[in-house]
Amino acid sequence: MNKLKTHALFASIAIASGAFTATAQKVYVLPSPTDASSEMTLFIDMNQSEDGIQNNGLSGIIDAHPDTAIFLWTWDPSGPAAGNGDWDNSASHQQLTKVGPKLYSMSFIPTEYYGVDGPQLFARGISCLAKLQNGMEAEGFPFEAKSEDMHVDIIPKLCDARLCVFPELREPDDYVTITYDNNKETIYEGLQGMGEDDCYIYLLGKVDAFTSYELTPENEVVLNPALKLVSMGDGKFRSTLIPEDIFAPMLAEGESLNEIWYYIVRDGFTYPPGPPPFEIIPLLNCE
Repeated sequence: MNKLKTHALFASIAIASGAFTATAQKVYVLPSPTDASSEMTLFIDMNQSEDGIQNNGLSGIIDAHPDTAIFLWTWDPSGPAAGNGDWDNSASHQQLTKVGPKLYSMSFIPTEYYGVDGPQLFARGISCLAKLQNGMEAEGFPFEAKSEDMHVDIIPKLCDARLCVFPELREPDDYVTITYDNNKETIYEGLQGMGEDDCYIYLLGKVDAFTSYELTPENEVVLNPALKLVSMGDGKFRSTLIPEDIFAPMLAEGESLNEIWYYIVRDGFTYPPGPPPFEIIPLLNCE
């Protein structure tokens, strides 16, 4: 993080410090609610850490050596896409930025940093700890050179994009709402300026990498009233469906949907040659 960005971020922390004082947390993120595909900042507040909980002794080490480099070690919602490094030699990209006395941060785009999608991030949250580059026991100090395990739940930000899916986490038998904002259609000129009866959706149900079911062929989508999105006014359109129900007649016994693939259709419009511009809705299969 560059100095200008660090100073601006630190100023915003100072303005909000009163709000954090009463509910101080060992780990938290800003902004919250969070957009999984936009930059967020993870903070670890070692002022809230207590040595000896899990063979951890980092807080005391920082008290004695306040300018020592501190590193992030994280395993949920996944290990970092670029890796944590080794316990006795953390990767250099995992070094945290010191933003205050015993307060450290790292900024990243969650989906890129962890290599996961939004639903996995929101379902699992972030589990992590802070450590010295060598997390083994440091000479002259008891316990390992690490904090205790920490966890923060990630609250999803309401979507304001071209295509929004609610809820962020969904199972095949949940109601799923897809909202399309035609005002934000900048990619395909032929989809711009839709009338209230112009907007349809193509749906493909995926069971696995080798098994999928097309609800209606693309050239017949506008003939299926169930695939017409309802105009909400102001250029916005919406469809609500239960994935499991709409694909039930096609699924073989024992099959369950894993994903819904979809894209917007308009009568008379044809996408350029190449693979269709699918959007993907992951589905959780919780037993």
